Amino acid sequence: MPRAYDLRIIQSYLTVLHKCPIPMLEIERRKLKRMLDKETAETVLKWKRKHEIDSADESEYRYIFRDLDLIADRKLTEIDPVLPLGGDGPPLGSFVSSKAKMFFLTEKGENLYTQLISDRPAYECALFWLILRNQFYVRLIQQVILDRKSYRASDIRELIRTNDSTSKNCAVQWLRYFGIAKFGNGFRLDAETLARRLLAATILEIDTYFDRNETYYLKEIDRRLNETFSLSPSATDFVAALDTIFRHAQRSVIQGYTSGRGDTVLPNHPSVSIVKFTDTIPLEIAFEADSAEILRITRYASG
Repeated sequence: MPRAYDLRIIQSYLTVLHKCPIPMLEIERRKLKRMLDKETAETVLKWKRKHEIDSADESEYRYIFRDLDLIADRKLTEIDPVLPLGGDGPPLGSFVSSKAKMFFLTEKGENLYTQLISDRPAYECALFWLILRNQFYVRLIQQVILDRKSYRASDIRELIRTNDSTSKNCAVQWLRYFGIAKFGNGFRLDAETLARRLLAATILEIDTYFDRNETYYLKEIDRRLNETFSLSPSATDFVAALDTIFRHAQRSVIQGYTSGRGDTVLPNHPSVSIVKFTDTIPLEIAFEADSAEILRITRYASG
């Protein structure tokens, strides 16, 4: 996992990159320290501090942006020497060569920025979903979710099995950022917040990657979500998540059918074993559903 401990810095990078592309490699502190022109280097550092993207582990944030497919890069072929860094910084020509790469937000990155400025809860849900479904990192967050002991432990750090203390600390800080781990005498798992994040991830995954012209068996959706999020039906119940969605969403959004052959059904709608998604599922469902139905998504919350 990248050493991007403070996920709040992602907000700052999104804001800067939305405004205009920046040479992320060229403005890293370690590279600026090697510059002969110390005055220009200090000007760049001041610009970074102003925009709250100055970090000892700044390259790690570039990695997480890359891994979540939030940025892409292109080589410079020409540089307007007076073009200011980020729109309000020192001239690019004062420290960037024509071989530099300019990084910019992908469509996914722009969508995340839009959520950041318009709906902070939706932004956090989207960021959690992107982290949960990515296949690049050691699955320490999943390890916490899948361990029955996590739901009763006074400190989940003691249960995370890895020799990489950096990744362990990073995973715990990410869980804290999303409200899933609450800090007191130790880091305790908040099962309800976890379940709401999982429901939001379910909604975002369906809205983004499920075909609205297709019908799906519930057991197929449950399997697909567990595989995508690197989880297991022993700990997570995505049929319960679908049951909550079916209860709260309009029939113009999700339609249910019976298979007539003894397949998995929705607990509160036993005639439904097949569903079709016909419109965008409101993310608000993840916040509006009551605690009892939400906690069914995490099988170990009450066991």
